[in-house]
Amino acid sequence: MDSVGKHVMTAVFGFPNSKASMQRYDSAMTGLNTCYKHLLSDPSLREMVQNTIDVTKRNIANLVTFSESRVDQVGWERTSNAETVTKTNGEQVVEASMMHLIRDFIAANANPSLIGSDFVDNNPEFFLDLWDMDKGFKWLATGLPAWLPIPQVWRAKVARSRCFNAVLAFEKAMETAANGHDPGQEWQVLENVGPVLTERLKLYRQLDFTMDERAALDLSLLWAMNANANMLVFWMLNHIYADKVVLAQLREEIAPFVHAVRPKQLFNMPEPPRIDNFDHEALASKCPLLKSCYVESLRLDTAPWSFRVMQDDLVLPTSRDKDAEKFLLKKGTYAHIAHAMHHTDPAYFDDPQMWRADRHIKREQDDGEASVNMGTIRPYGRAFAQKEALVFTAAFISMWDMVPVGDGAWKLPGYKPATGVYSTNDDVRVWISRREDLPQV
Repeated sequence: MDSVGKHVMTAVFGFPNSKASMQRYDSAMTGLNTCYKHLLSDPSLREMVQNTIDVTKRNIANLVTFSESRVDQVGWERTSNAETVTKTNGEQVVEASMMHLIRDFIAANANPSLIGSDFVDNNPEFFLDLWDMDKGFKWLATGLPAWLPIPQVWRAKVARSRCFNAVLAFEKAMETAANGHDPGQEWQVLENVGPVLTERLKLYRQLDFTMDERAALDLSLLWAMNANANMLVFWMLNHIYADKVVLAQLREEIAPFVHAVRPKQLFNMPEPPRIDNFDHEALASKCPLLKSCYVESLRLDTAPWSFRVMQDDLVLPTSRDKDAEKFLLKKGTYAHIAHAMHHTDPAYFDDPQMWRADRHIKREQDDGEASVNMGTIRPYGRAFAQKEALVFTAAFISMWDMVPVGDGAWKLPGYKPATGVYSTNDDVRVWISRREDLPQV
């Protein structure tokens, strides 16, 4: 898939298309893949997840602040058009657009573990541009020029340009600091940049990468980290909050490992709930229903495609039957694998269009112990993405209640095709309130 990857890097992320740049790109591939080990294995994986949890524990109580002034709201509230409303029974809740709230909260709380807090603080509009860039991903991939009268093309290119420049400033600051100089007042906490990017910096310096080449490569990593995982949590929460039985079962399952509490009032000053214990390893190993929900959303709420160039002729049968029809894939042609076709195939998944929380739980006959695995599901993926999805889903359902505006039935939004996880054009407005049944300490 090398030629496909190179085209995407140049057309979508702005990697220079010169012969010298392409040679450096080829020479760096082994090293870049080695850097990814920090997203896949301990101890760096554990460190990144723990850093994400630490930030999330500080901020989850402020998912919504009940502030009526936009000036006093946090960023993810403002992008979700949050407003405090009073229900007919007198209860105060926050009404917000669920997708923007969830997506932007995750971006603000997960990315410091990858690119550091300075970058996130310095670029409050970066992720809004990244979402616009993602909307136009396929248009960027066509390589069409911005002067064509196609709004999706120039919008995506403008958003990509702003994202690129933000990452470029980060690359220059990292290089300045690596040379022992002061990168400036805005870049005083570069030591908390995550292990993936610090290892990539060493490789960039070793191979004499230009700043533009570095910016394009790291922009592609930021896109990959955010475009899929953030939206997947949005879909998981839609399914979970839509089913009160599943929501209650999940809360009971994760309670020993994600301990949310409500502090007692002192001096008549109410304190917001908080999470005082968060065991992310137990979420993956001891919470089969939560993990099954994750796999089920990977199956149903994603539609990734794999792209390959055939290096040899290949004959593929349509099934394992002896007399099955066969297809010839010729050398030099492209193969496009639409994983959603398998994920919704009734030959592999009964009632495939139905989201079932416990679908992927298997119990051993001897001791009845539950286990969950991916089976034949092949979505996007990396170890950090799974940890991230489990952590944020557990944090949200531990601390907050969500219902559709008006307390009606939960209606799942419609799918909109995207690069991996589905997006949606539907504005899911929800009422958000703090859980009242948390233990008091």
